[in-house]
Amino acid sequence: MMKKSLSKSIAQRLVTVAIVFLLFGVLVGYLIINNIKKDVFTDAKNDLSNMLVQQVDGKQVAGITNAVSISQNTAIKEALLTNNREIAIDSLKDISNAMKEGTPFKNIKVHLHDKNVHSFVRNWKLDKFGDDLSSFRATILEVKKTKKPLSAIEVGRAGLVMRGLSPIIKDGEYIGSLEFIMGFNSIVKDFKKDKRELLVLMDGKYKRGDALTSELQVQNYFISQKTIDKKFKEDAATIDFNNLKSTGMYMNEKYFYTYVPIKDISGNEIGMYLIGESIHAIDDLVDQSTYIVQLMLVVMIAMIVALIITAHIVVKNIVVDGIARFNKQFQIFLAFSQFKINRYVAAKVEGNDEISEMIKQLNETALNVTKHLQDDMKVMGEITITTDKVEQGIYACRINSRTKNPMIQTLATTINKMIDAIARDMGQLRETLEQYSHNDYRNKVTIDSNLKADMKIVLESVNTLGNSLANSAKQNLSNGEHLQTNSSTMTTSVTNLANKANQQAASLEETAAAVEEITSITRNNANNASKMSELGSRVKTEVSNGMTLASKTSSSMDEINSQVTAINEAITVIDQIAFQTNILSLNAAVEAATAGEAGKGFAVVAQEVRNLASRSADAANEIKTLVENAASKANEGKKVSDDMIKGYESLNENFNQTIELIEDVSRASKEQMTGIEQINDAVTMLDRVTQENASEANSVASIAQDVSKMANDLVSDAQTKKFN
Repeated sequence: MMKKSLSKSIAQRLVTVAIVFLLFGVLVGYLIINNIKKDVFTDAKNDLSNMLVQQVDGKQVAGITNAVSISQNTAIKEALLTNNREIAIDSLKDISNAMKEGTPFKNIKVHLHDKNVHSFVRNWKLDKFGDDLSSFRATILEVKKTKKPLSAIEVGRAGLVMRGLSPIIKDGEYIGSLEFIMGFNSIVKDFKKDKRELLVLMDGKYKRGDALTSELQVQNYFISQKTIDKKFKEDAATIDFNNLKSTGMYMNEKYFYTYVPIKDISGNEIGMYLIGESIHAIDDLVDQSTYIVQLMLVVMIAMIVALIITAHIVVKNIVVDGIARFNKQFQIFLAFSQFKINRYVAAKVEGNDEISEMIKQLNETALNVTKHLQDDMKVMGEITITTDKVEQGIYACRINSRTKNPMIQTLATTINKMIDAIARDMGQLRETLEQYSHNDYRNKVTIDSNLKADMKIVLESVNTLGNSLANSAKQNLSNGEHLQTNSSTMTTSVTNLANKANQQAASLEETAAAVEEITSITRNNANNASKMSELGSRVKTEVSNGMTLASKTSSSMDEINSQVTAINEAITVIDQIAFQTNILSLNAAVEAATAGEAGKGFAVVAQEVRNLASRSADAANEIKTLVENAASKANEGKKVSDDMIKGYESLNENFNQTIELIEDVSRASKEQMTGIEQINDAVTMLDRVTQENASEANSVASIAQDVSKMANDLVSDAQTKKFN
C-alpha cells in the first residue's frame, strides 16, 4: 500500500473541510442575504440607542460627581449657614474657572438652594434669587427627603434640562442643595461627529411660559438643545411618530429614525431622544453586508486553494504568533489598568501589519494612561501617607504633588487646609495640657472664630477643665485648711471618747454580772413558788376527798340511826307481845286452876308460855340495851362526822386562801423573773453595744489620726498648685 505524505493528507482534509464549508457558506450566505436588511436595521437601532444611553449616563454621572464635589466646599456651606450670598458667588466663580481650565466643562451652570427649597444663587444669573422652587422642582424635594445625590432630566421653561443634584450637609443637618446644570449640546455634537443626528424633544403638554417658540416645534414636541441641524429638523417634522413609537424605528427617503424615551424622576415620559442616521448609510451597510457575503463566498473559494498552500505558514507564523503577541500585551495592559502591576512595559513592534498597528496603538494608549495615572497615583499616594500619619497623630506632613485631575487636586488642597487647622489647634492643646500636668492652670486655649462642631467643643472643654481644676485647687486648699483644724479637734475629742467608753464598758460588764446573779435567784424563787402552788393544789384535792368521805360517813350514821330506831320499835312490839303473852299465860293458869285436874296440862302449857314470854322479854330488854348502846355510839359517830365535815370545810377554806396566796406569789415571781430577764437582756445588749462603741471609738480615733494626716497632705498638695 502506498503511503500518503503528510502534506497530501493535510491537503485532502483541507479540501474536504473547504468543500463542506463552501456548501455551508453558500447556504448560510443565502439565508444571511435574505435577513441582512432586517438585521442591519435592528443593529442600527440598537447601536444608536446604546450610543445615546452611554453618553447620557456618562454625562449624568459627571453631573452627580461635580455636584457632590462642589457641595463639599467649605465656603459654600458657610455661605448657606450665614446666609451670605457673596461668599457663595466668589467660591462658585473660583470653581468655574478651575473647571474651565482642567475639565471639558466650559460653560458651568450651578444653582444653589437653601434648606427651604428657595433659590440662593444662580451663578449665570446672579440677580435672580429667593424664588420658591418647591411647587415644581421634584428633584430638589427628593434630595431634601433622602439626603442623597441624584441625576435626572426635568422640564424647564426652555425645554428639558439635565441636572446633577447633591445635598449639602453640615454636622449631620441638611442646610441646602446644589445642582450642576448640563445641556445636551455636547451629546448632539458627538453624534454629529459620527455623521448622525439627534433631537432632544420635550412633549408639548409640559410647555411652560413663552420661551419655546414655534421655530423649535416639531409636531407636538419642542426642541431642548441649542445645536440644531435644520435639514434633520425639517425632515423630522414629516415623520409618523405613532409608527415610530409602535415599531421602534422609522425610515423615509433621507433618514433612518429611532428613539429613546425620556422620563423624569417620577417615571413620567416627558419627551424623547429622536436619533437619525442617513438612509444612504443604512443602505450602504445593507449593500456592503450583501457584498461582503457575496465576497465571502468568492473569497471562500479562493481560500480553498490558498488554504492548502499557506495554511500552516499563515496560521502559525503570522496569525497565531501575532494574536499571541497582541493578547500577551493586552493582558499586560489589563493588569496595569486594574492596578495589578504598577508599571506598563511597552512591547516591541515588528512589522506593519494590523496586529503590529494594534500593538502600537495599545502602547501609545497605555503610555498616555500611565502618565495621568502616575500623577494621580502620586497625589493619592501622598494623600494616603499623609492621612495615615494624621491618623497616628503626626501633623507635620503635607501633600505637595499636583495633578490635572481637578477632583483629586481639590481633595489634596482641602486635606492640607484641614491638617493646618488641626496642627494649630493641637499645638495649643498640647502646650495647655502640659502646663495643666505641671499644676499650672493659668493658661487658656485661644479658639479660632471659624472653628465649629467637635474641635470647638474639645477646646472649650479644655478651657472649662482649666477653670474647673483651678477652682478645685482653690477649694481643696480652703477645705484642707478647714479640715486640718477640725481633724485636730476631732482627734482630741475622739481620744477622750474612747477612754471614757472603755471605762464605761468595764463598769457595765460588772453590772451585767450582778444582774445575771439576781436573775438566777429570782428564777429559782419562781420555780419554788410554782412547786408550792402544785403541792397546795394536791392538798386541796385530798381535803376535798376527806370532806367527801366524812359526808358519806355522816350519811351512813344517819342510816344506822334510822335502822336502830326501827329495831327499837320492833323490840317494843316484841316486848308488848311478851307482856300480852304473859298476861294470857296468867289467865290460862287461873283458868287451869279453876278447872282442876282437867286443867293441869293446860296449866303446864301456860307455864311454858309464860317462861317463853319471860325469856322473850329478857331478850328484848338485852337487844334494846344493845340497840340503845349502838344508837348512842351512832349518834356520837354522827356528831364526830359532822365535826369532821366542819373541820374539813374550814381546812378547805384555809387551803383555798393559801393556794391563792401561793398563786399570787408564783405569778408575781414569774412577772418579776420576766422583768429581771428583760433587764438582764437589756444590760447584756447594753454591755455588747458599749463594748462595740468602745471598739468603734478606738477605730474612730485611728481614723481621726488618718484624717488629720490626710488634711495635712491635702493642704501641702494644694499649696503646690498655681492659679489666679
